[in-house]
Amino acid sequence: MLNALTDAVSKRIINVLDLAVILKDENGNVVSLELNNLDGELAQSIDALHREKAGLISMEDTEEVGEVLAPNNAAGLLIIEQLWAKDLKRALINANGKLVSEGRIHPDAAAELDEEEEN
Repeated sequence: MLNALTDAVSKRIINVLDLAVILKDENGNVVSLELNNLDGELAQSIDALHREKAGLISMEDTEEVGEVLAPNNAAGLLIIEQLWAKDLKRALINANGKLVSEGRIHPDAAAELDEEEEN
């Protein structure tokens, strides 16, 4: 996963602003990894992502994920900046356009919308 993430960063598709990993053990104990304090190869991989604004993910965020996470599972929280969209935004502004709204549709939701259209 880190390889794919690092690849997207190196291709300037995204910029990683913050990243957190939440683990829940078989007894329901939740641990949040402080990626800023890691040592070794994982820390080097994370540093290679050039995070600029670490600290955007709060303890409350990680606790909320930990509550809904099933035992013996892990989850990642990722805040990214869509770098590919910067040129599009600039082009819209230069054409006197206005951004009215923005958002993201999860692939599962997009598939549901496609199914509804077909019916």
